[in-house]
Amino acid sequence: MLRLPTGLDCAMMDGPMGQLKRRSAPLKGQDLISLAQKLARDAERHAILSASLERQADRLMESGLRLLDRPGAPKQARTTL
Repeated sequence: MLRLPTGLDCAMMDGPMGQLKRRSAPLKGQDLISLAQKLARDAERHAILSASLERQADRLMESGLRLLDRPGAPKQARTTL
């Protein structure tokens, strides 16, 4: 089972939304590169999770449609989104 990363795992979730941490000294070049790399890894994790959820939703939809289309299946009103 896939789970969303916790706030400790995500660079994007270090603090409340929309609030930046104030530092006493400006970030150095290596600090900026490290942060960019962490953000890229977080974005990749989220993209993989989104793709996985999309595939799971497709499988569930196909299974539901197969059950509804079986001969002898009870007729129910189909809803569309």
